[in-house]
Amino acid sequence: MMIKLAAMEILSLMINFLLGSAIVVGWNFETKKDIWIFILISLGLGVGIFYFYILLHSLGKWGNLIQLFELGFGKWISKLLGFIYCLYFLYIAGRVIKDFSFFIGQVLFNDVPFWIITFTFLLVVLYSCFVGIEDTARSSLILSAFTIVIILFLMIFGYLSPYFELNNLTPVFRTDWKQILASVFPTGLTFPYGELIVFTMIFPYVNNVKALRKYGWISVCLTGFLLIAAAEMILGLLNSETVNLYVFPFVKALELTSISEFLPHLEILAVVINLIGGFIKVSIFMFGGLNILAHLFPNVKRNKHILASTVLTLLFTFFFSKNIIQHLNIGLKIVPAYLHIPLQLILPFILVVVLLIKKYIVKSI
Repeated sequence: MMIKLAAMEILSLMINFLLGSAIVVGWNFETKKDIWIFILISLGLGVGIFYFYILLHSLGKWGNLIQLFELGFGKWISKLLGFIYCLYFLYIAGRVIKDFSFFIGQVLFNDVPFWIITFTFLLVVLYSCFVGIEDTARSSLILSAFTIVIILFLMIFGYLSPYFELNNLTPVFRTDWKQILASVFPTGLTFPYGELIVFTMIFPYVNNVKALRKYGWISVCLTGFLLIAAAEMILGLLNSETVNLYVFPFVKALELTSISEFLPHLEILAVVINLIGGFIKVSIFMFGGLNILAHLFPNVKRNKHILASTVLTLLFTFFFSKNIIQHLNIGLKIVPAYLHIPLQLILPFILVVVLLIKKYIVKSI
């Protein structure tokens, strides 16, 4: 059956995907009161990354990433790169599941074993993989609206909280530009915007390429502005000197926010946001890995692809970090430099150059 996705469905997937775990666990307050500058620069680069991937598809006649590599580098190299990207997508899926499990374990269920949370979450993702990306995309339309409403609701009451102080947001422009740029590259550039590389396995299914080109930037910008607003709320409630003491500063800030005695624990809504974003993000990474496996092993049944992807994701979830400190250190220091930069930017850039040469130079000879 031919998969077709409306541009609006892909844009909603992008919103949930980009917010994903970033709104809850993805904060980097090294630039303190100038974090809005860091996020704004990352946002501008994120829009550029999105259109860079659109350019890649335009040059490759809207094939998926592995088909583009085959067009650029040939059959055997594309298979090797396909295997690498399959492991990469499933590894990031495992990392997001671990983000979610650590978060739920610390915020809601301190006594629940890590593996129970992981398996429960993965079961939901498995169901998404079985029903397919079309049903997940339709669900994402409703979920993205729900997520945005919840975030706006939380921020309104965060800014109105008696604990919110405008003085915590000023003065600005005190951070050294080297520090800001060091935060942007590679971390701010690659997370969450560079992770859109997985959408190179989804963009070919769009039924309206022009709409995707014309409106795709809106999803990226909306995510960025929500992150800026949330970051300013967090600083206003926690201040720049103490915010880095918390693993989940968004949740800690919400603990200082309540609506009288009616809703005294608004931080619970952060769990809902993380559930929605984590579900969409892991589902998309799993779908990317499944698509590559289907391309590499076309004669193997889809159920076996799903089983193999699940096993690999579980292995990545359980064996690459023992605690949240090690997990965050790997995610902020090692993964961006040694995985994200080569696979999100360097290899796609080389591919674009090769496709341009083949299209405009080789044909003219």
